Amino acid sequence: MQLEELLTISESVQQLLNLIEVYKFGIVTEHKKKDQFQQELQQFIEQEYIKLKNSPFRHTSLIHYNYYHFLEDFKFQPIEEFTVGNTIKHISNIQQRLLKILHFIKLYL
Repeated sequence: MQLEELLTISESVQQLLNLIEVYKFGIVTEHKKKDQFQQELQQFIEQEYIKLKNSPFRHTSLIHYNYYHFLEDFKFQPIEEFTVGNTIKHISNIQQRLLKILHFIKLYL
């Protein structure tokens, strides 16, 4: 696998983590742009899903495979709000899942 491909997916995962953190901030603070944050997050997931769906690496790289399935999960079942405490815990679990993917990427870099 090429270094630039790993760097690209690493940047994507980091950007997704940032978007998730912004959305989590919106939920906790009841920010007036919370819906916009959620929409930006879903748009990013959709774009990444399409990009990875057309990539041959998702069949040959475990990192790409895991990231693709993460995106697929949240494309078809978007992150929704529950009660604030449950939503924050759910989002934290999602972030941990992404951090594991990022950890494996960093092992190769």
